[in-house]
Amino acid sequence: MSQRSKLFKKFRKEHYTILIPDMLPYHFSLISELFKKHGYNFKVVTAKGRIVKDEGLKSVHNDACYPALIVTGQFITELKSGKYDLNKTCVMMSQTGGGCRASNYISLIRKAIQKQFPQVNVLSLNISGLEKTYSLPLNLKMLYEALYCCLYGDFLMLLFNQVRPYETKKGQASDILNKLTENLVYKLNHKGKGFYNLKKNYQEIINGFNEIKIPTKRKERIGIVGEIYVKYSALANNNLVDFLVSEGYEPFLPSLLEFMEYCFANGENDFLFYGKNKISHIFSKLANKIIHRFTTKQTKILENTQYIPYEDFKEIQENSHKIISEGVKMGEGWLIPSEMITMALHGVKGIVCCQPFGCLPNHIVGKGMIRPVKKICPDINIAAIDYDPGATNVNQENRIKLMLSNIKK
Repeated sequence: MSQRSKLFKKFRKEHYTILIPDMLPYHFSLISELFKKHGYNFKVVTAKGRIVKDEGLKSVHNDACYPALIVTGQFITELKSGKYDLNKTCVMMSQTGGGCRASNYISLIRKAIQKQFPQVNVLSLNISGLEKTYSLPLNLKMLYEALYCCLYGDFLMLLFNQVRPYETKKGQASDILNKLTENLVYKLNHKGKGFYNLKKNYQEIINGFNEIKIPTKRKERIGIVGEIYVKYSALANNNLVDFLVSEGYEPFLPSLLEFMEYCFANGENDFLFYGKNKISHIFSKLANKIIHRFTTKQTKILENTQYIPYEDFKEIQENSHKIISEGVKMGEGWLIPSEMITMALHGVKGIVCCQPFGCLPNHIVGKGMIRPVKKICPDINIAAIDYDPGATNVNQENRIKLMLSNIKK
């Protein structure tokens, strides 16, 4: 038995708690249950507030990427809380195999945590062959089930963000979301194949959110693009979605599966552009076809409903050719400018581009591409917002308000 097999067998047998960051609240509530079903006690960390940023600043060099700092600070705050037996606790971070956040956070987190908590292991969740000893072993069944969790998470996020600005009483949309999530968790654990009946479960989600009626004249939609952690995490972006709703707008976040399709498309491009990954690019091509087939079905079921589906990834990929090469794939690469163009072509008049301060790849393909994007879509308004521990909410919100005022004009 390999060292990795022994390690993870011990985690299951001795009921270790594995902490994961709260980057994707809609998805991770399902994914954590999925791994519990396979014997791993996953727990999404909930530490928030200034203390998280302060712990991150104390534990990681302040030149480090903001998401790495936030995640490290959140883990350390949680480990200091006294809620866990530290001899039976681990932390886990996802890795996608890229050149920045996707690969290097683990070493930063491990260095910071082992200084204070040497007994706590730092694990990786990836399919790229990284961290061979400390990466969670994944089989095809787990990957298949995780795909369904992502599909449902994307669907819940899409519909929740569309109805929330129109709820008649505060918290109505959140109550519906919680009930629907609990129902999916129950099906995952008790109903067997019921969890995989996409059509039926999608319809139940639609029926649940239909309690809130979206008027014919909708509020203006505001797109959110940028670095994956800052884009999705309310802790990292200072509750950006809540702020947009409070200002009278309808927030729109791209799907997680859209980012996954981008990653697999880059797996193909590595071979087409650079002659790399001659074998693995076949897997990337197959994975992209499978995911796209699922997302197409998701779009179809929203026909003749009050909801606007996600844009088709093939269209986003095609739009990238108008502005940037698909060979630009560091960080979120060509995805950010092509997402902005696609949103603009689908009637989104304002976009917030979220970037960790000092993140060179995303500043180039985010803030650096605003002028070329506006040449193609002159009516679009884009606010590029830097996030770091020293940035104040007031300054960020005022810059977003300036962009929103241009839309009103």
